[in-house]
Amino acid sequence: MGQMQASQQKPGYGPPKKGSNAGVIVGVIVGVIALVIVLAAVFMGSGPTPEDQTKQRAADDLKKRKEEMAKKDAEVAAENEAKLKPINAAMEQAPAIEAALRNGDAATLEAMFDWNVYASYNANWIAGNWGGSWDYKEAALLCVGEWVKDADGAPTGVFMGKAAHGADGLKQRVMEYIKDFYFGAQDIKWEKARTEAHAGNSVTVGSTTYLTKPVYISFKGSGPEKEFWLGAPKGSTDVRIVNFIDKGAFTKLQEKEAPRQRKVDDRDPRNPDRDPARDPARDPGENPPMEDPPADPDQNLPNVAKTGAMPTDAALVNCVKELQKDGGKLNAARVSQVKGEPNKVEKKATMGAMIDLLIDAVNKKDRNGKLNISNALYDCFQFLRYEGWEKEELVYTIGFDGQSESDIIVRRWIELYNSYKPE
Repeated sequence: MGQMQASQQKPGYGPPKKGSNAGVIVGVIVGVIALVIVLAAVFMGSGPTPEDQTKQRAADDLKKRKEEMAKKDAEVAAENEAKLKPINAAMEQAPAIEAALRNGDAATLEAMFDWNVYASYNANWIAGNWGGSWDYKEAALLCVGEWVKDADGAPTGVFMGKAAHGADGLKQRVMEYIKDFYFGAQDIKWEKARTEAHAGNSVTVGSTTYLTKPVYISFKGSGPEKEFWLGAPKGSTDVRIVNFIDKGAFTKLQEKEAPRQRKVDDRDPRNPDRDPARDPARDPGENPPMEDPPADPDQNLPNVAKTGAMPTDAALVNCVKELQKDGGKLNAARVSQVKGEPNKVEKKATMGAMIDLLIDAVNKKDRNGKLNISNALYDCFQFLRYEGWEKEELVYTIGFDGQSESDIIVRRWIELYNSYKPE
């Protein structure tokens, strides 16, 4: 009995009692769902209002516009920088042009040109602006052609161009012109302020556009400034001279290559006894008081003797030194210096020094020296010559029959020197 009672008191095993916790579980699930719904409602209720949304869109639009403006500003800045590169490089190279001209450095100056671009630009410009009229003034420098002569064979001063120079012809023509009329000139300088003030030019050749800066150069007696257009394509600093302008080129070339000579019977009706060969107009500003020439200029010529003269002005001394060189000659720039010297005492001293060099050349039988020195005397002082003394009477030319070894040309120059009264 006791064992039976004890066994009845131990917990038993078997299926659960009736009744389940399923309701609790369902309740929990329902609660979670309700919580999610509540939270969603809370979050949805706390979102941006329509006004906030409008402000956000405006802020987004402003940000986008700022980004686009910054991008455009960067593009404009890059474009401007690319345009300024050739211009700034041109300003940096400008002193090199001045130095080459001052030093007579033809090789350096020649290398600074882009002769192909320069020639192409000229050809296009001529074709578009001249309309086939080849007597335009700049044709004398830029074109192949000839100086027109009258029925008597005398120059008329008109140049007729036939075609624009190609690159090689243009290089030869322009460099010869610069050597003759620029090298040795006084006070060659780069006009920096004038150059800086010019905004620049655009030159299109073929499919390439060159942004250029005219570099202005001046020197004593040069007239208007000379323009060397340094340029390169946008973004490049490899600037070259693509155009050259000298507004006085026609007059200078005309005076050198086709001077209009006075005819013997072209006398002043107010003074028919005036000798056109000694008309002061042949040498502007020069009208030295002189004695009447002898009936026979060659009669009683002075003996050969050095004058011992020498100018003190540095530019004139340089002219004399130029003739002292082996084969030295005076270019147009130096001839212009002598002719334009306002101090007549200095001018006569230059003449005397040149005569002394001619005497040395004759004594040494230096053919080139005799030619170049006597030719320089004629170019600078022909206004002093007597009637009947033309170029062949005053210059030791070299022809098929050789060169004169007589001293009569020296004696004629000494006669003119003695008769020159600068006071």
